[in-house]
Amino acid sequence: MTTDHDTPSAEAALAAAWQGFSTGYRVLTETELDVLCHKLLGHGPAAVADRAARELRSYTATVTAGPQPNRPPAVIMHSATRTTRGFDGDLADVRAGRDPYDVAGYLEARAVSLAAAGDLAVGRTQPWRDAVRHYGTDSLDVGLLEPYYLSDALLTVAAETPRVLVPLVEWLRDRPSAVVRLYALDTETQVFLLWLKAQAGLDALNVDANNPVVSDRWNRKNHIHPTVEDALAITAVGLDADALLQAEQRASEAHRLLGLAVPVLPGYLVERSASVAAFADSVVEAARLLRERYGLEYGCLKPCEAGDGARIVPGIALKNEETLRDHAVEAYQHGDAYLLEAHVDFLHCEIGGRRFIIAPSGHIRGGRVAAGLTLQLMNGVAWEGNVTLTADDCARLGVPAEYHDRMTAALNAVRNAFHGPRAAEQGCKGGLVTGGVDFAVGRIGGVFGDRVVLGAIDFNLSSHGAEYLRSFQDKVPGHVATRVYRPASEADLAATVTAVTGLAPDVATQVVASVPGRWGMVAAAGTSLEDAARTAQRLVEGLRSLALAR
Repeated sequence: MTTDHDTPSAEAALAAAWQGFSTGYRVLTETELDVLCHKLLGHGPAAVADRAARELRSYTATVTAGPQPNRPPAVIMHSATRTTRGFDGDLADVRAGRDPYDVAGYLEARAVSLAAAGDLAVGRTQPWRDAVRHYGTDSLDVGLLEPYYLSDALLTVAAETPRVLVPLVEWLRDRPSAVVRLYALDTETQVFLLWLKAQAGLDALNVDANNPVVSDRWNRKNHIHPTVEDALAITAVGLDADALLQAEQRASEAHRLLGLAVPVLPGYLVERSASVAAFADSVVEAARLLRERYGLEYGCLKPCEAGDGARIVPGIALKNEETLRDHAVEAYQHGDAYLLEAHVDFLHCEIGGRRFIIAPSGHIRGGRVAAGLTLQLMNGVAWEGNVTLTADDCARLGVPAEYHDRMTAALNAVRNAFHGPRAAEQGCKGGLVTGGVDFAVGRIGGVFGDRVVLGAIDFNLSSHGAEYLRSFQDKVPGHVATRVYRPASEADLAATVTAVTGLAPDVATQVVASVPGRWGMVAAAGTSLEDAARTAQRLVEGLRSLALAR
């Protein structure tokens, strides 16, 4: 295993800087993955996707997307994924001297809270062990902390010490209808699950994850808008702003290949170029289109493959070519495509003395649209949690009355697009079982003037943070809220649970996870949107007063 630090001095420097993480910094190379794939499956990675499409079945709930009293038993096994560049994000933070989030550590730990009685959690980190102990969940500790990704660890253990995984194999063999709940069904996870299925003697394995085509191709932002080149081919003469926006969306990959049409903001896909200069030229050209077609002054540069608000640059002056090029040069080093989209002056609401943008989200659970929406609690471009958002809440917060229904319709359009004949042509029919769509509600100016617009701004077609609000709400109906925070370096789960119970003894609460020094989440119920969000915030403030949060 290796990283991009191939020299001994670079390796030593990273080892010295990689402190406070739940895992090591090793990442399997493509060559190592190829060797492991041949050893475990008898063929190379090129054949994995076709096999996975046949042998790994995306699980769809039978009745509703809510609580399932007769739901099958589950293996809870969440690994960070290369698809959303978890390691790259943590490494970039280390290099820049910022506090990393330990994505691998918190994804493994928080997933345990999703387990029901009779489920089996698979993991290896100390925060994961703490969660297993707290929730009383049956578990299998696979050890091997050196790899960053749990998927890499599982592949290595399967190849080198398969006896460690015998309890998991036997558990599945005894429960052939069980579902494996994943964060993402990436190639590495597909290899492991195909091996696991064979060891258990099953014809197929049920997975509560999107199929490989959805997780590999559609779990990013690059299908929302047309490319700069495709947009240039659209004649804008004679079209008003709304008609032009619809024409441009019809040139997006999602519409061309799946027939998906949802409300969007003006924006363009800047594809990865052969050189940084060509990439910067495309960013400048996208800015020109936003200015000339929609009269916009400001844009937002967004990576197509990062999550949790990482690398988003809002409020860029579209007339400032020098600034655009500087941001393009910075963006280019990360290796993925970008969107340049209209900058939104979001509507706001006041909760507990804090000002939050109106950024709703809706979700797919068990292959069906989940009831209701949530409001994302954002700190700038960074996500801090969610709170239940009803139609009445929308009206109270000044959101145009029809927008709640339009967002719900958009979610159904997304779900239906992945169940139609065109999805079958793309190899992903029925393959969307979990995910979320984030919306912007606000003003963008230009030819839209003072009008409040609605647009889908992100597609998170994988397991996501709002699932923890949904899971808590399964047990506590009504308004609930979650809140992400930074635990203190010594704030383990047991100490945090004790503190939260004392801070709100008469309120339904939950500590989803606490990864000391890195990432934590609490959940709380309330009598209204504001009350639930305030209670969750008070829990975090209380933890700070007890030196358990930063």
